Amino acid sequence: MKKISFSAALLLVVYFTAFCQTSADRSPAPTPKTSYSVKSVSKTNWNSPDGIPFKKVPGFNLGVASFEVMDKNRIAFLSDASGEILISDRADGKTKVKFPVGQAPRDFVYEGGNFFVLGESQVSVFDEKGNQLKNIPFPGSYPGVGRVTRFHHSTWLLLPSGNSVELETGSTHSGWITASGDFVTTSISAANSYKLSLTSREGSTTEKTFSTNKKVAGVYVVGCTKERMVIDVQTYITESPISVERHLIAVSLANGEIGEIVSDLKIPDVYYVISNKEFSVESDGSVIHMITSPDGLFLFSLNETDISKAKKYPAALSDVKYHFNDHLLQANEQK
Repeated sequence: MKKISFSAALLLVVYFTAFCQTSADRSPAPTPKTSYSVKSVSKTNWNSPDGIPFKKVPGFNLGVASFEVMDKNRIAFLSDASGEILISDRADGKTKVKFPVGQAPRDFVYEGGNFFVLGESQVSVFDEKGNQLKNIPFPGSYPGVGRVTRFHHSTWLLLPSGNSVELETGSTHSGWITASGDFVTTSISAANSYKLSLTSREGSTTEKTFSTNKKVAGVYVVGCTKERMVIDVQTYITESPISVERHLIAVSLANGEIGEIVSDLKIPDVYYVISNKEFSVESDGSVIHMITSPDGLFLFSLNETDISKAKKYPAALSDVKYHFNDHLLQANEQK
């Protein structure tokens, strides 16, 4: 029998150790013991007297661009179909107040009794009665911006690049600013992994990389509290044709450090209209999720609980697929 030299044996040990470490690094994170439990909040009908306007135009289905939780009793919706803000009762989903805010609104945020509505080149401020208070213009150097937020009495644009711009000062920051005042950055680090970065207002940064079972298609910021970072992780089912599944992921935060995944919820593949904001993270870490389907607009409250006790989405939403891209009005069709 041929003998292996000591140096060759040592090389094999080093290689085997490296292989085991690499395999361990690539293995997916363990399944969390908690999940989001889904609870129905309300349903609102399309095009009813106390519902939400819906309109088909060539290339788009218009309905709700964004929504905002005003308080425990009221939800506000931003309609890009009618250019209005509609304030609905949280319990029954019926519209109680509505007023115009201009054509093609993209997003809005509610703070201190006022609505800050994002348009093409300005943020317009309205009170709850629909009175326009002022405009905050911004330069055309931010094309395609679809999100706006408020923090510490300042107005922020959340750019597609992943950066934030404070309109009152014109300063740009890396990452999307969240309600906690921290900046979150997401990136795809490899085919089956993504990286999260958290930068505090004081400037300290912490990072962590997470593995996935499927190839990552995109990672997006949803929101952040002092104890939770919530993200939207999209992975490929197939790449040709492109088909993805979405998971709402909650990651623990402690003392400014990124911890482990504590909740993982698969999101129904139902999108009746295009919306710039589908989730709202509450101060207690719960999430309000808006789903638009042919049957109406649904709101759900998502709360962390033991995975064995977690309730799922209704089968009418989770067991079907609907995407507006498959049902768009063509230019030669009648409205």
